[in-house]
Amino acid sequence: MAKGTDLMKMSRNTFAGYKVLDVRNTLSQNRGFHLRRLDIVSFQRSEDGATAVEFAMVAPVLLFMTFAIVESGIAFAADIILKNATYDAARTGRTGFVSEDSTQDATVKQKILSQAGMIMDVDKLVITSLSYKSFDDLKKPEPFVDKNKNGLRDDGENYTDVNGNGKYDLDQGTTGYGGTAQVVLYTATYPWTFHTPILKEVIGNNGTIALTATAVVQNEPY
Repeated sequence: MAKGTDLMKMSRNTFAGYKVLDVRNTLSQNRGFHLRRLDIVSFQRSEDGATAVEFAMVAPVLLFMTFAIVESGIAFAADIILKNATYDAARTGRTGFVSEDSTQDATVKQKILSQAGMIMDVDKLVITSLSYKSFDDLKKPEPFVDKNKNGLRDDGENYTDVNGNGKYDLDQGTTGYGGTAQVVLYTATYPWTFHTPILKEVIGNNGTIALTATAVVQNEPY
């Protein structure tokens, strides 16, 4: 009986020992789990810091590209509008149509100003028109007598003052809208300025480029 009692005591002690060990192991595991959680949180925080640094480095480039694309798109749209406006003005000019209480010059230019003014400063628009007798004379110099046969008009060599402005011109076009069946060259120019940093330093002259639109038509009989 004594032996049985001793065995029971040993079993209780052994169980108690295992229980203590299990508790210790559980505490140890929990402690390790908490430590791992702390490590993960610390790692996540360190990643957040790295992401912030990377964004600070990349953000200026992204902003530059975004503004550059948007501003280039606006400039492209302005160029299309100017070309369409010039073409419409040329179609109006070839008919000889004149608005009531106006002139042909004002009527034609208003066609361009009304459309281009949606996106451009009309005060900066330069609109010109030159008339020619035929398409063969378009943008050609006034004829002259080439005495020395050098292909150039030198001082003293006679020439034909086609446009009647009293001087020799490399373009014989006459300012205005011409007459019946004459050919007219319409030109509209606008100085477009970019404002995006860096972009304005590498494009054009200090960020300014000339948007140019031309249209050539032959006048109807009017």
